[in-house]
Amino acid sequence: MDILMLAMTALAIAALIALVVVLARAGSPRRASADVDAAASGSRSEDRGGATVRAAGWIAAIWAVACGAAALYVVLTTLLAPAVTMTIPVQTFWPQLPAGTVLEGTTATREQGGFVSADVTLLNLSTGARVLWATSQALWCIVPGTIAWLVAVAAFRLRAGHPFTPLLARGAAITAAVVTLGGVAAQVLGDLSGTIAAGELLRWESAQYPDVPGVEDVLQAWWPQAGFEVTLPFWPLAAGFAFAALAALVRHGSRLQRDTEGLV
Repeated sequence: MDILMLAMTALAIAALIALVVVLARAGSPRRASADVDAAASGSRSEDRGGATVRAAGWIAAIWAVACGAAALYVVLTTLLAPAVTMTIPVQTFWPQLPAGTVLEGTTATREQGGFVSADVTLLNLSTGARVLWATSQALWCIVPGTIAWLVAVAAFRLRAGHPFTPLLARGAAITAAVVTLGGVAAQVLGDLSGTIAAGELLRWESAQYPDVPGVEDVLQAWWPQAGFEVTLPFWPLAAGFAFAALAALVRHGSRLQRDTEGLV
């Protein structure tokens, strides 16, 4: 889920970058002068009403709705379903084979290292871990959905001939906050939930097991230990600064648009 949402966020940002280029062209002095001349002659440029901008607006709007629906779906399934599929951290682990085991056909030899995470489906997970995981996965949907909503608003305003409006500036500022806070919270809450779930699944107080020839300690050889991992991502901070810069650009373009409209 995390990788999928990151990919969706990257695609949404790419679409927004393309739209910013269009907005920058629409707000440039040369383009503004051309629009004034076109208005004076009673004609309108068809660039703003092109099929590409129209399609981008509708696709982004559908994308935003789909992300909202996905966020609701993951919250309900995580909180209400008997089993939850999630990623948990483990201490570096590699299973130990019984002494004397010989493997044939392998072409590489492990020098060191092992597994540090596992994708598992868990029953009887605590409510706290469920809530944290549900919030994390919902935020992974909300972040790209918010960007898609901003793309839709920008496309529709451009289609209407008003690419720079206070609404778009406020939307860019809101998107900056959502991407920054939501991206960081999604990662941190997901890591905390995985850490809690790892402890609930892997930590034990007592155990009994039969002797296995060639294995001195069965649990140490075959049972991983719970890990702890909380990562602070930096990409949401960079993306948030970018959207904040976009909000400033839109505000500047709005002032320029008012000035040029006053010349008509």
